[in-house]
Amino acid sequence: MGNILSGGEGFHVCLLRALPPLPREFLEFGGSEDPQQEEREEMHLHTEQARWSEAAAQAAEPVFTRAKQILHEARVPEDVVETQMVDTVNTQDIVLNILETAHARHCGTVVVGRQSHHGLKALLTSHVRDVLMSQGEGLAIWVVE
Repeated sequence: MGNILSGGEGFHVCLLRALPPLPREFLEFGGSEDPQQEEREEMHLHTEQARWSEAAAQAAEPVFTRAKQILHEARVPEDVVETQMVDTVNTQDIVLNILETAHARHCGTVVVGRQSHHGLKALLTSHVRDVLMSQGEGLAIWVVE
């Protein structure tokens, strides 16, 4: 992709990472009859959610760094490359997040990676690619390895 953009003008690159959904154990707790205990549990839950989100965001940084390096090596100016992370409520929302971000940023092209996966992960990856291709009206969808 970097080679295609190299030397071009008038474009921007948004590297988007849709964070995985929060694990079930961080979504809610059973509640409590004691209001003070309820408040403590709620605070603990929010702390754990924030901790998990921060870890997920940090895990995305090496991917962003590598993508920026590839683009830089292809002579894509650094000032046209930005990163963004979006939270995902459930797996089906990943496509919606990608499309909403693309439209909000006035993107004409969405590039998605295609990796070799097995089992459920392969089905999910294929699902994202296929749904993007069917619902990405007005967008060019590139699938790269």
